[in-house]
Amino acid sequence: MFFKQKLTRIESILIKLTPRVKSIIIGLILSDGWLQKRGHWNPRVGFKQSIINFPYFWHIYNELAYLCSGSPMFGKSIIRGKTFFSITLQTRQLDCILEIFNLFYVIKNGQLTKTVKPQLLFYMDYIVLAHWIMGDGAKRNKGIIICTDNFTLEEVVLLINILIIKFEINPSIHKERKNFRIYINNKDLMKIKPHILPFFVDQFLYKIN
Repeated sequence: MFFKQKLTRIESILIKLTPRVKSIIIGLILSDGWLQKRGHWNPRVGFKQSIINFPYFWHIYNELAYLCSGSPMFGKSIIRGKTFFSITLQTRQLDCILEIFNLFYVIKNGQLTKTVKPQLLFYMDYIVLAHWIMGDGAKRNKGIIICTDNFTLEEVVLLINILIIKFEINPSIHKERKNFRIYINNKDLMKIKPHILPFFVDQFLYKIN
């Protein structure tokens, strides 16, 4: 069905998310990915990366290709006189993505807004964490800082509590300018590293080494 531009209703319903793909998508939504939904249509996943992150993007595309109707799209933009190249994928609009959409999005003032809900606790696993760190993680004092700039303080606190419960680690909040970010110290990083390492692409191994 990959090369079919339009699926029948039955074909669309038959497409399901594997547990692995569901975790990957959740990790992407916590970092660089997004979900798009228009009116009564089903949602779809969007994911965009700079061309320098092509190895990671290609890994994601190979995991999600069965949800897509075609190949990735290349883009170009000029910012402050410099040319930047990017690559984007979009999945089909599918019933099976609705579960993740409801996990992350609410309507505020008539607009869809990404948020964090307590139910994320039941979806959080090492695959989610690995992709979250690959997308938004950075080395910091032998540990990892996770950029959660798009979330409120209350949402960051909720995320930290989920990490404490699921992985038995003790992250802390670091305030950088007006943003609140999650810091995982070296001791806790060494604790989770054996579990997230199998899901890391080589390009981003430096973040946890």
